[in-house]
Amino acid sequence: MRSVPDRARVVPALLILALAAGACGQAAEETSETAADSPTSVKANGAPAPVDPAPETRSEAEQAFLDDLAEFGLPTGMSAETTVEVGIGICENTAEGVDTETILDQIRPLSSAIATQSSDQDTDRVGRTIVEASRAHLCD
Repeated sequence: MRSVPDRARVVPALLILALAAGACGQAAEETSETAADSPTSVKANGAPAPVDPAPETRSEAEQAFLDDLAEFGLPTGMSAETTVEVGIGICENTAEGVDTETILDQIRPLSSAIATQSSDQDTDRVGRTIVEASRAHLCD
């Protein structure tokens, strides 16, 4: 059984993975815009986004969390599982008494990577949206 501090170390690792996935997804999107046979959906800004590969494996709370982020205009497609894990980590940090500003600092790499994918988003707003959606849907 993992202790809670082990989980706290997992969140930064997930952020690094999210950044790598976001960069890969963005590069893939830029190089494959002409691929007609690739499954896509449309993001809020009208650009094609990869379809989330496994929505049927999510709980209702996890899907509601991702839906909130999508309604806000945040891309969640390929990084959905990582984003859910970060949201769960936010809940665990909140339960441990970690303040919102510290949590925002911890998720800044992820929120910054997401913000760079959309010209109408900024890092702080993205981070606060992720924290609020986590607390609304993923925290007990």
